[in-house]
Amino acid sequence: MKTGIFTMKRVLAFTIAVVASMTMLAGGTQPVMTAQNASAESQAIKNNKKKISSAKDKISELEQKQADLDKQINSTKDDISKEEENQKAIQEQIETVQETILTLEDSITDLETEIADLEEAIAKSEIKIKNKRTEIENGVVDFKQRLRAMYVAGNSSYTDILIGSTDFYDMLMKIELVKRVADHDNTMIDGLVELKGEYESQEAELEANKTELETNKTTLEEQKAYHTEQKKKLDDLYAKSQAVIDQLEEDKAAYEANKEQINKEQEDFETQLQKLYKEQEQIKKKEEEERKKKEEEERKRREDEERRQQQQQQNNNGNSSSSNANGNTSNSGQSSTNNGDYNYTDKSQFTWPVPGYYHISYGVGWRWGAYHKGIDIWSPGIRGAKICAAAEGTVILVSNTCTHDYGKNGSCGCGGGYGNYCIIDHGNGYWTLYGHSQYMSVTQGQHVNKGDVLGIVGSTGYSTGDHLHFEVRLNGVAQNPSNYV
Repeated sequence: MKTGIFTMKRVLAFTIAVVASMTMLAGGTQPVMTAQNASAESQAIKNNKKKISSAKDKISELEQKQADLDKQINSTKDDISKEEENQKAIQEQIETVQETILTLEDSITDLETEIADLEEAIAKSEIKIKNKRTEIENGVVDFKQRLRAMYVAGNSSYTDILIGSTDFYDMLMKIELVKRVADHDNTMIDGLVELKGEYESQEAELEANKTELETNKTTLEEQKAYHTEQKKKLDDLYAKSQAVIDQLEEDKAAYEANKEQINKEQEDFETQLQKLYKEQEQIKKKEEEERKKKEEEERKRREDEERRQQQQQQNNNGNSSSSNANGNTSNSGQSSTNNGDYNYTDKSQFTWPVPGYYHISYGVGWRWGAYHKGIDIWSPGIRGAKICAAAEGTVILVSNTCTHDYGKNGSCGCGGGYGNYCIIDHGNGYWTLYGHSQYMSVTQGQHVNKGDVLGIVGSTGYSTGDHLHFEVRLNGVAQNPSNYV
């Protein structure tokens, strides 16, 4: 009787321990945040990453385009035949830099947003991880308590419970209890393992977010620095463009202020050139007549000489006589400069008149109500550069009287506005004019060869700064030099 009562007490104690354990663990494995909520939170970060990645790709493309344009600008800046290409490249570079700046600004904004989102996600992850750790710790404590309850009930294992059965009924009851306890234990252990996996996954995600946060902060600083650099580059490009615009406006204002005087000087100069052209035509006509006269006299002299020789031959009974022939030699001037050294190729019988300096600041055409008859050649450091004959010819006019060798807003009146200049007659109706020199080193009537030095670049006459004004004329009419050089 006593044995039966003791057995019933042990079964009752064990049952109470199991129920207590299950009660304690009833709500211990509920996650703090669902997977759906976590996914919704990370979607914004993923979208931002996609935008940032796209911006990086675009910035890389723009950087490559800038590099190509820089290379193109550098390769064409001193090549007059590519001046239009150079100006187009500069304008395209300005637009490319502007686009790069806008893309950087968008990327910087997206990075700042992602950094803020990551910081928020990291803060939430740290709370989630802390809660998850608490869940695991509580689950372990609960499991220990269940084991302790079994131990207090006098059963340290499932085997002890079954062996301690007093009869078949008692065994069946204990088997059912063991089954339920085992199922509960499996569920509890599976829950703890799942919690452990979630904990480790969240820890890994947290570390990845922290690493990405630091990377993004570094990238942000780099992009801000690059943004500043790009703004400076754009300012430099605008400054160069603005400098040209300012110079144009300044020259226009100076021209307007001296328009009457300048027009009169140009009209007088054109009148003198037309007069010179007629004089040269008369000289050439006279020279042609003298040449024909000499040729006729020489023809008659040769005929007389031939008759005399024939007569002498007859008188000497077949003795032969000899005649002498004379040859002419000429000295050719040695060119002191060579456009080929600058990869310049002549496009006609003329060569570029200032080797090494190939920028045209003004071309042929109407400007401020007046027609500009030549090209103005200017590049940094051009002052003192050698002016060379564009082709072989004869110097027919030299003006070397201007002492006003500096940039000015009005004409000093020298040389019809051209200051110190010279004109070369190349034959076949072609003339070239070289204006605004510091001084011309040739003299009127001097024969020059292609590339011979005529003088050096200055700013005499009506000149706002150092440059060479170069003209090509055909039968007295101004041509566009760009078609010849």
